Parts: sequence; structure tokens; C-alpha cells
Amino acid sequence: MYRRQLLRSACLAAALIAGAATAVQADTLDKIKKDGVLVMANGGAYPPFGYVENGTMVGFDIDLGNEVARRLGVQPKWEKIDFSGLIPALNSKRVDLLVTAMTWTAERAQRITFSTPYYNSGIAGGAKPAANIVKANDIAGKVVAVQIGSAGERFVRDLGIAKEVKTYNDFLLAFADVEAGRADVVVNTLPTVRYNAARRPSKLAVSETWDKRDVGINTRMDDTRLLEAVNAVLADLKREGFLDKLDAKWFQ
Repeated sequence: MYRRQLLRSACLAAALIAGAATAVQADTLDKIKKDGVLVMANGGAYPPFGYVENGTMVGFDIDLGNEVARRLGVQPKWEKIDFSGLIPALNSKRVDLLVTAMTWTAERAQRITFSTPYYNSGIAGGAKPAANIVKANDIAGKVVAVQIGSAGERFVRDLGIAKEVKTYNDFLLAFADVEAGRADVVVNTLPTVRYNAARRPSKLAVSETWDKRDVGINTRMDDTRLLEAVNAVLADLKREGFLDKLDAKWFQ
């Protein structure tokens, strides 16, 4: 009898845990729909994906997030958070989604989920033409500027051949230090390096792409229903050509 009681207690505990897990999965999407607001975070210092212009957040990611909110039938609300604080902000439930050009890495995928990719990118470098930075190995012995927590920083550290890795909270500060000669090369995703190199007076030379990266929207690990809803919206946006229009607007 004692063993049967233990078994019943164990089964009851397992059922309660399973029920709680199901409730967690339902909570975020249901709460968003009930409140009528989707809270999203963006680093706000990564043009053209997301940056502040005249006190307002603008960029590829901002347009995308606003459209996701519209199609979910709710209002968008944005929070600007330093890149290094984005994942903690999501997992602490300060925000519902990250829409901030987050590239997939195995380490990040253990902490947050990634939607189907909405942008295909890759790592590249920007440097003064005389530095002749073309291949990834050309950063050997160089002072490399990277945004802290970015895919560019991880790539450079994993390569392990730079003379020094200088980190910045703001990508544009990293870019400016290369322009000023305080670093030799800035490393980040190709679209962002290329976009800023074309629009700044120094006209840094942009390397070829050194690898391939997928960019996705991020949810918490247990928000499966919200992730499914986001993926459904992204599939519609891709099929309808909305993502191609955003690419033309912000990168061409």
C-alpha cells in the first residue's frame, strides 16, 4: 500500500508539472493577445537593422517587428536595450520577443529559441584600404574592433589570431575607432558593415563574406506557441514579398 501511495503521489506530481509546463507555453501568447501589446527589444545601435533617429527607433527590424505585431492583432511596444543585455531581458520576461538581428549560434540556441531565418548574412570586416583585409586570416596580428556579445566578437575570438580584441557596447563606436586609426578592422555581419561603410565619409573597404549566418526572431525556450505564431507570420511575409521589400528599403 505504501508503494502504491508513493506511485500515486509521483504520478500526481508529474501531472502537475506537465500542467504547469503547458500553462507556461500558453501564457505569453495569451497574455499578448489579452493585453493587446507585443513588447519587443532591439539593441538600437546597429544600423540599418535598428537604430535611433530623431528620438525614434527605426530600421529593418523595427519595420519587421511592427508588422509582426500588426498581424498578431496587437500594438507594438519597443524597448532599447544594450546588446549584451538582450538575452537576459528576454529570459527575465521583461520583453516578449527579441527582434534585433540576432544571428544563430549553438551557445545562444541553448538559452533562447530562434525563429525560421528572416535574413541570411555572414561575418565580414571593414578596414582602411591600405590594411588589405580580404580573408579572415588577414586579421592576424591586427587590433580588431567588435560589438560586445555580437557574432563578430565570437568569430574573432574563436579564430584566435588577432593581436587585440577591442569591445564596444555600440557597433558605431567600433566602426569609428577603425576610422580614427585606433583599431585596424571592425568585424560584424556583412550587411551592417557594408551599409555603414557606404554611408560614412571614410569609406572603409569591406571584405568578402567569411562565413554564413542565419538571423532570426527570438523567444524564450518554453514559449512554443508564440514561436509557432511568429514563424507563421514570417512564412506569410516571405511568400508575399514583404521581406524583399524591407531588404530593398534598408540595404539597396
